[in-house]
Amino acid sequence: MTTAHDNLLWASTLVEALIDGGVRHVVISPGSRSTPLVLAFARRNKVTPHVILDERAAGFFALGLARTDGQPVALVCTSGSAGAHYLPAVIEANLTRVPLLLLTADRPPELQGCGAPQTIDQNQLFGAHVRRALNLAAPRSDASPRWLRTQAARALMAATGSPPGPVHINFPFRKPLWEPGADEITAGFGAATILRGPATLPANHLQHLAQRLEDTPNGVFVCGPWWPRGGGDGHMATALGTLAAKLGWPIVAEPTSQVRFGHHDRSAVIASADALLRDTRFAKAHAPDCIVQVGQAPTSKYIGQWVAEHGQGKTVLIDPDGVWRDPTHNADTLVVADPALLFEALAAEVKGQGQSQWLARWRHADEVARGVLDGAATTLWEGPIAAAVAHALPDGAALHVSSSMPIRDLDGFAPSLGKALAVLSSRGANGIDGTIATALGEAAGWSRPTALLIGDLAFLHDAGGLLTCQGDLTIVVVNNDGGGIFGFLPIANHPQAYEPYFTTRQHASIEGLCQAAGVVHQRVKSLKSMTEALQSSLNRPGIHVVEVIVDAAQNIERHHQTWRAVSAALEGGHHE
Repeated sequence: MTTAHDNLLWASTLVEALIDGGVRHVVISPGSRSTPLVLAFARRNKVTPHVILDERAAGFFALGLARTDGQPVALVCTSGSAGAHYLPAVIEANLTRVPLLLLTADRPPELQGCGAPQTIDQNQLFGAHVRRALNLAAPRSDASPRWLRTQAARALMAATGSPPGPVHINFPFRKPLWEPGADEITAGFGAATILRGPATLPANHLQHLAQRLEDTPNGVFVCGPWWPRGGGDGHMATALGTLAAKLGWPIVAEPTSQVRFGHHDRSAVIASADALLRDTRFAKAHAPDCIVQVGQAPTSKYIGQWVAEHGQGKTVLIDPDGVWRDPTHNADTLVVADPALLFEALAAEVKGQGQSQWLARWRHADEVARGVLDGAATTLWEGPIAAAVAHALPDGAALHVSSSMPIRDLDGFAPSLGKALAVLSSRGANGIDGTIATALGEAAGWSRPTALLIGDLAFLHDAGGLLTCQGDLTIVVVNNDGGGIFGFLPIANHPQAYEPYFTTRQHASIEGLCQAAGVVHQRVKSLKSMTEALQSSLNRPGIHVVEVIVDAAQNIERHHQTWRAVSAALEGGHHE
């Protein structure tokens, strides 16, 4: 016979071991069957609880929270379909290596498959998207809970291992779930210690790689989305800046690489590569002899195409977990090492090449393109909005950028700035779902002023995040009345399908949604007023929404005009 004491003892044993192993936050969605787990967390003062009604929003909030410092965040929900709502966040956590601990309560075996309410098969609920899945037995009076300490350690090891990611523990409970007197439980079993060091290269492999780079004068570093485990301390950017300057190689760095912005040496950073490589003459004339790629695949379609065309058999991937991220199938070498430590060691190993004409050509072209891009900010459209957000944020701030057009506009139009900005985006599955909740989780995980740049469809898609999550966040919503990104694709020329099936214009009022959620809303009509609203709201607590209305058709045309102007400027300067 199971008692409430048995349930709470098992739950407390697991929870104490997780907390001793480094868990500092738990995101709880209310429900009955998870009562023992909720009580076990509620009794611990070393963990911060976050209560979020909607499990979908809870999953993304935990994703953002865990991403900030690399420590696992626990999620607790009841049985039935509740845990299924975690799946989109679990997929993103899997692809972007964010440690989550999914603790789903369940009915005991005798209630499975017999029509019991709020009961589904929760074994392997998340399939291949978790690092480990454990379906525990229901607590029993005659069974020792000591083995749970080992299970907790193994769960933590999988969540924080190489690569880190989500772990699922399914926890069946029999009634009674709680009764008076059952709270006085002390498990007394701490977690096993897990010690892990960074991946480094042996000396002979380091020397071989250094020689390869040194022997290749026309190389390039391509830095895709990257958030180092434990947070963005700037170590990788500093080491890479030093190495690139010695080699005379340009750094094609998108904003989410943590290399475009910062106090490090940015003399080799090319911020306008997306615009430059749209020009086929420039792209062909600047074919590299070696590509060293760190982070995920580039967000820019044109940078990706350039890498695919010119990187065959001469691409070096760097990944601390040995994950092969090469959608072009070009790589001939995978270096399993911590990028910051590797670049630092390579910078000490290679000899400086002095003035590099290769880098000088890239830098001059970047300056030409930058002049065009900066000059295009005369009216209110999406490119200048993204750049203005980056300019407006203070040193040390954080910016989450939604998928679809916002991340592309920040990549295409924001310059390299000498201030430390942590720029994050969910570029694992590249979806727009859960963006608000994720940004709120990130804001809760650190003390930085935090902003979110998002489109209107992504905002409406995660409107529930406003209702279920609280925190300090400024949200800049670019409202172009629909899916503006599809206007850049061939489907925009389809006479019947484009408008109803792709732009999907919505009729919801963003201002009305904000009022319903108790969120401050302000609509602005110029870059100046947007900047002022953003900067003033960062200094105030709570969620603030700054809505910017843009004309979709005009916005598309301004993009194309600007890209044509960059090509014309390059041709006028004979940048071949």
